[in-house]
Amino acid sequence: MTIKDYIVLMKPRVIWLLILAAIAGYIFAAAPSINAIYVIELALIGLLSTGGSAVFNMYYERNIDAEMTRTRTRPIPAGRVSPGNALIESLILSIIGFILSYLWLGLLPTIFVVLGWFFYAVIYTILLKCRSWSNILIGGVAGNAALLAGWTVARPLDLEAILLSMAIYLWIPAHIWSLVIRAKDDYSRTCIKMLPLEMSEDKAMIMVALLNVLSNIYMLFLYILILKNFIGLVILIITAAWSSYYSIKAIIKPSREVFWQMFKASSPVLTVFLIIGMALSFIK
Repeated sequence: MTIKDYIVLMKPRVIWLLILAAIAGYIFAAAPSINAIYVIELALIGLLSTGGSAVFNMYYERNIDAEMTRTRTRPIPAGRVSPGNALIESLILSIIGFILSYLWLGLLPTIFVVLGWFFYAVIYTILLKCRSWSNILIGGVAGNAALLAGWTVARPLDLEAILLSMAIYLWIPAHIWSLVIRAKDDYSRTCIKMLPLEMSEDKAMIMVALLNVLSNIYMLFLYILILKNFIGLVILIITAAWSSYYSIKAIIKPSREVFWQMFKASSPVLTVFLIIGMALSFIK
């Protein structure tokens, strides 16, 4: 048992995008008048609340993780962290995150912080993951909540905020289902329900590839409609084209390896969308 194991339980490679989304939501809403203190507070609260929900997910799914080659070396199934200690870590991180959010950011942002936690830890992890392939579609609201938490620090909730948050929501299913296709044999050993496991592999591959293209197009649409910056649009087009290339490749000549490449290529698209969008918010 090491500090590193407790950090791994927080899924840093997953939650950093949600933290970025919260910061982006604030900057989209507040630019050009940015309060750096709010940025720091959002980063810390995001780390605590999303990290807490991720640890809870690891705690609750410890038996599932033990069945999968991809996850059996995680700290809990490998015996490096006890389930009880993981649950305590989750509760401490989450509760501190909620309290700080209320004290620093106010009620409305905190509602979205708690909603994000609830949709991931309870709706997705406990209620739906082993019951319905719609788990991603409903649990994906946690992605919306991250951006909306940041947005409502600066401005009331409005249509623009919801449209921007939908970029994250639409990105999540294609990203996760690409991984499921790549690791289908592993997932098939468990109770987990995912769309690629519920239909023929050929149909699933086409559907996920098209969804990835749709997600990319939607982000481009937002740059044209809301962010309105030519330079940002060009940069995003290049990144989206790279991701969409693997989608087209997957449709023409589908294979699990291509979907692994698509999985890896999809993260930079959302990252570029958020980072470039934040940078260009100052020159609207």
